[in-house]
Amino acid sequence: MRARSDLPGPSGLWDGERLLLAGLRAWARSRCSRRAPDRSVREAIACVSSDRVGALFAALMQAVESGGRRPLQVHLGACPGYADDEQRLVLACGVCAVAPDIAARLLEPLVRDADSVVCLARALNTVLAVEGLSLPVRLFDDTPAAPTIH
Repeated sequence: MRARSDLPGPSGLWDGERLLLAGLRAWARSRCSRRAPDRSVREAIACVSSDRVGALFAALMQAVESGGRRPLQVHLGACPGYADDEQRLVLACGVCAVAPDIAARLLEPLVRDADSVVCLARALNTVLAVEGLSLPVRLFDDTPAAPTIH
């Protein structure tokens, strides 16, 4: 799949990461507007990937919401930055296939039952790879994140 410059996020993100970030921001935007995001976000993700990716993303977000410790902190739609909670979720989805324990530790500040969210993240990771949207395993990053101000 070619690079998707129309999707949000800092430079260096892979297309699969950008898709997850765009879905997460669309989900949050719907919640802030008091609309149910399940169907609209699932269908939007399915349009650029597959029905399975859309369904698993919606299931992941429902698990995060139902088991959440607090509201997620999410940036505005086109912001090139990356909020900590956004980064934790996207990184956990990429890492979960090779290091589910690290993925669970990333998710612990966000959800009460990180293991169930890791299971959904792993399934999502797998179907993203099938669709040509593989997620990288980012166990370290030499580039410090630049803060964004809103």
